[in-house]
Amino acid sequence: PFHSRVTTRAPLLLAISRVSSELPASTTMISSQKPRLATVSPIRSASFKEMIMAVIGVIVGFKRAYVIVRRRDPMRNLKLILAYDGTPYHGWQIQPGLPTIQGELQQTLEKILDHPVVTHGSGRTDAGVHAHGQVVSFTTSVSRDIDALLYGINALLPDEIRVVSIEEVSPEFHARLSAVAKTYEYHLWRLPVVPPFQCRYVYAVGYFLDHEAMDRATVQFCGEHDFTAFCAKATASSDLVREVYEASWERSDQEWVFRIRGNGFLRYMVRTIVGTLLEVGKGRREPDEIGDLFRAKDRSRAGPSAPAQGLHLTEVEY
Repeated sequence: PFHSRVTTRAPLLLAISRVSSELPASTTMISSQKPRLATVSPIRSASFKEMIMAVIGVIVGFKRAYVIVRRRDPMRNLKLILAYDGTPYHGWQIQPGLPTIQGELQQTLEKILDHPVVTHGSGRTDAGVHAHGQVVSFTTSVSRDIDALLYGINALLPDEIRVVSIEEVSPEFHARLSAVAKTYEYHLWRLPVVPPFQCRYVYAVGYFLDHEAMDRATVQFCGEHDFTAFCAKATASSDLVREVYEASWERSDQEWVFRIRGNGFLRYMVRTIVGTLLEVGKGRREPDEIGDLFRAKDRSRAGPSAPAQGLHLTEVEY
């Protein structure tokens, strides 16, 4: 903008200067000046045309200058893949006075880019929840190399947060609004002793679980349902219908992993599903009760939410 102002004022000043030099000191017609009218009018006419041409030049010059500025500093839409250990943070979303993933990332980006940044995450993970493939988008006019940007951001971020990759995407891309599917995993540790290197990322369940009953209950979550009974009462969304594409368990002697993929998830939804399935595994519920919970739409009738540390956001699809 600074260059465009310097460039476009010059034609106008030149035109005014030329008009002023050609016009007589006074152009007011009084009786004593009637003989001069014949000479003043042509000069006026010619000068007015020059003024019009100068204004046109200003407009054209401004457009050209604006294009130059835009090309020099184009707005870029960047997509980040983010991984983080959510243990020391109060979730993804910025909260005044509390450490959050979005807050740390946004503050780091503003230091690197030297301008205010607004980030958009694919979803809001709760306090203590981890991510392997959180997607973030933001815009910037800074034309810095992608590799240099990746290195610089990770150099300033806390150790628990890492940007895995950065790429430039179309202006229409939005990390949340463009998403078509997400995958979460919930990790249960099945051995009597949890290694200290695993305790922040699994939920220890050493007691017996009927895996066959849990499998029969798990398949009932697939399809489109109203998940009122399986989300927080204070959920911001008014539409509580979601479609689950896949829900299954992967088991080994030391760890059971519940994997669920769907078009979207409500607050505490995955953790409440896991908590309900654990009650089925312990024999406190029948597998066929899941359908009754959907129809009841009553949060108090479903199981408790499983602890946050076992939940991982693994993938977001576009």
